[in-house]
Amino acid sequence: MTRKKIFVFFLILFAFIGSFTLLNRDRYFGKKISSPYEISVICRSGSAESSTSVRQGIDQAAKDLNAEISFITLSRENNAEEQVSLLKREIRNGANAIVISPVNSEDLKQPVEEAMKSVPVVAMQSTVESIKGLPLISCDNEKLGSALAQAAAGNGRVPRRIAILRNSMDCSSIRQRYSGVMKILGSGKNKIEYWDIPNGSQEAYDTAKGMLQSSMADTIIALDASTLEAAAKAEQDLLKTGSAEVQIFGMGRTNTIVSLLDGQIIDSIGVENEYNLGYLSIQTAVDKINKKQNTDYPSINFAVVNRKNMYSPENQRLLFPFSR
Repeated sequence: MTRKKIFVFFLILFAFIGSFTLLNRDRYFGKKISSPYEISVICRSGSAESSTSVRQGIDQAAKDLNAEISFITLSRENNAEEQVSLLKREIRNGANAIVISPVNSEDLKQPVEEAMKSVPVVAMQSTVESIKGLPLISCDNEKLGSALAQAAAGNGRVPRRIAILRNSMDCSSIRQRYSGVMKILGSGKNKIEYWDIPNGSQEAYDTAKGMLQSSMADTIIALDASTLEAAAKAEQDLLKTGSAEVQIFGMGRTNTIVSLLDGQIIDSIGVENEYNLGYLSIQTAVDKINKKQNTDYPSINFAVVNRKNMYSPENQRLLFPFSR
């Protein structure tokens, strides 16, 4: 073989090797594409609609962080037994992490402690108070309660008859909101009464409607979205019959709540940044899967929103899931 032919042979060989390497560089030299993180999110509500904004933040985090989400609501509001069963099921099914809004501390303590031995667990919005080291992503619920109570109290010159609607008081976030409300209203001249509202949308509506008809309260404060929605719907229906108007304040958002706020059936709502709540809960779960050490978890921002300020740019982002 002549030198010229040898040169051409090696030239072709090097060209082939170069082309092969270029075409397969990702396989041999690039980062391997890892399987997505399997994360289960277990709510304490029975309605996906009440979690629209939270779900939007969760979905964006899943896209950004290579996660697949199983988003699970309960068949009945605040059903601790079902939540425990779902927690065990998701671990058996191979979830890499669990994000959970615990119904209460008493029923969830042992199941969550057991779950934490197998996978990372992140508490979202409410927590299991007796478990050390359980990450919590939430706003300051006590401050949220105080801020809403301050709006309900107004200038404080005219005493009011205020009804506080109680439901799921064994849930940490609800109890903290109640504590914040009472810090503002408990020592004033206002007359306070308490309405115990059951779970279930129809039962809650019926109870709230009956109390609105029989009570002399001129102001009501609801501590969660489902109770607020039930009471506001009842008030809307009673106004059609000529009943006296009651000022309604509450916490949480659904599309129905936003509509009733816009229609001036609800006076003001306290609402946390649910998009950030969902996003940061998934981000924390992914960090825990990757064993990142972090004990300083951010507090979610919140606002008290009324008809006058609901369309400000910052409040639109809180109230309308797709205003981003």
